[in-house]
Amino acid sequence: MESKEVEGFRIAAAAYCEFIDSCSSFDEKETLITLLSIASRLYTEAFELPEVELEEGHAVDVDFSLPEVIFQKHNVYKEIFNPYHDTTPVNGCLDDDITDIYRDIKKGLILYEQGHGIEAVWEWKFSFEVHWGEHATSAIWALHSINYQ
Repeated sequence: MESKEVEGFRIAAAAYCEFIDSCSSFDEKETLITLLSIASRLYTEAFELPEVELEEGHAVDVDFSLPEVIFQKHNVYKEIFNPYHDTTPVNGCLDDDITDIYRDIKKGLILYEQGHGIEAVWEWKFSFEVHWGEHATSAIWALHSINYQ
């Protein structure tokens, strides 16, 4: 499946995964600012992904390993899990956010590279709406706080 919107997201997803693959330690300010920029772009590009439907029973499985990410002193942050229903802060973890985003995005990249374009777009869009989008907003907020507060 080819479109300007899909290509924009694919480029952002590839940049995100390449950055995470190449940088195991996120302690330097420049690295944290770059991660904030890449995660923000990925999140923004996800809004443009088109709706697609999968053929019933047409699932493709992919296997890959997750990179190790280390945030050291910046890993754990406080957040309100559901800002409309919860009042007690909980701990969030940047390493969990970043690897969960990576897992969902990388799966779609592999599917796309294998010629399963519709499956890749469906995976990206579905996982954005139900999983990695929330991790992205939490990570973006925490990274913004690290860099600008």
